[in-house]
Amino acid sequence: MTQGNQQQGQQQQAQGQQQQEGQQQQSPAQMLARALSEIRRVQNMLELNYPNQADAIKMQREAGDLIGEIIQAMQQQQQQQRQG
Repeated sequence: MTQGNQQQGQQQQAQGQQQQEGQQQQSPAQMLARALSEIRRVQNMLELNYPNQADAIKMQREAGDLIGEIIQAMQQQQQQQRQG
């Protein structure tokens, strides 16, 4: 990673922390959805910039799929609680 990329990443991380501090407490589902979004973003970056990193891409995809399944299960559980 170049120094410029590292500085940009640190700036983005600081901005994310500031935004998070300014927001109200998020539900677990909202936090998971945000994590899923970030995982997919990194996955896309890997696929575009480092296509030869198949293992890293596969791990990102699996992590994203797992979080997506957890979010779906939580949503189904909430719907069942509302109905019954």
